[in-house]
Amino acid sequence: MSTVLRPVGPQPARVYWIRRLLLLLAVVVVAAVVWAIVVGGNGGPEGASAATDDEPAVAQDDEGTESSDEGGTPTTCEPADLTLTLTTDTRAYPAGTQPVFTVGVTNTSGSSCTVDVSAAQREILITSGDDRIWSSLDCPEDAAESLQLLEAGARAEPTVTWPRIRSAEGCAAGLPEPRPGTYSAVVTMLGATSAAAVFDLT
Repeated sequence: MSTVLRPVGPQPARVYWIRRLLLLLAVVVVAAVVWAIVVGGNGGPEGASAATDDEPAVAQDDEGTESSDEGGTPTTCEPADLTLTLTTDTRAYPAGTQPVFTVGVTNTSGSSCTVDVSAAQREILITSGDDRIWSSLDCPEDAAESLQLLEAGARAEPTVTWPRIRSAEGCAAGLPEPRPGTYSAVVTMLGATSAAAVFDLT
């Protein structure tokens, strides 16, 4: 019979079997250590990657667009964030033509903000010399809120048509029609007032 199955020596057979088991166990441990080193050196399965603490997490929306998880809700624009302008669609208006104004609201701050550009939040005032002709707040219509999200440097441009009539506080009726001449208009919003837009009625 082979000495592998039947140890030969001065010691009892049990001693030789224990030695063989210990040797086999040592071989298994060494093999396991080598395997762990090889797998750990490859950084895990091929193609896998992990985010580090130095890189912000980036998510994708349903359309595949990347977006950061550091987003927040835009704040409300402050008066100091906005620049107002008022322009007319032409300089002179013949009889029967109604002037159209464009209200320019520009976000001059360095971040996004929201502003309500509805008619309830602004006044367009038309004068001719010292004569107060018309205000958009004298006889206001119900105006729904119109929130605009303005990125830094962005501009909203709502338009307003003057029906070419006089007005007075309280929505008075029977006032005389504006006569041909030179007029000016300004817009006031959030405590700021634009430069005057000058135009003629002919």
